[in-house]
Amino acid sequence: MAVIESGLIINGIPVVRSEYYPVEKFGDPFIRTGLFTAIQTFAAKAFQDEVKEMKFKKYVIVIRDLNAGEEMPILLYSVAERGTDISEIKKRLQNIQKKINITERILDSPVMNNETVRVKKIVDKEMQDLSLKPADRAKFVFGD
Repeated sequence: MAVIESGLIINGIPVVRSEYYPVEKFGDPFIRTGLFTAIQTFAAKAFQDEVKEMKFKKYVIVIRDLNAGEEMPILLYSVAERGTDISEIKKRLQNIQKKINITERILDSPVMNNETVRVKKIVDKEMQDLSLKPADRAKFVFGD
């Protein structure tokens, strides 16, 4: 089991997105991240609550809201295969949150800049071992 994708969503836009195992049937990342934002906004407005995880038949989505209760949703997220350790993903997302600083430059820029590249490197480093499927992890450790 492995993390397939992780990233940072600001106001429904995937500002940072790391895809570790491309899944064609997932479709447009803007639609997917827009859905994550819409669900989080719905939970906040309808129930005064937040979504932390969504479980599907094959996948699980873990969301960490960095701007809870505010108008502009800022979300860290990971999409993983079902069976991946959710508590470990939550811990890694919390570690990422501690290491990043959401600045005006990140909020205002629709393109990659030095700060978003830095955030992407933090996400990739934190998710590195979780993004390896068992066979890939063995190759990483023992070689081909």
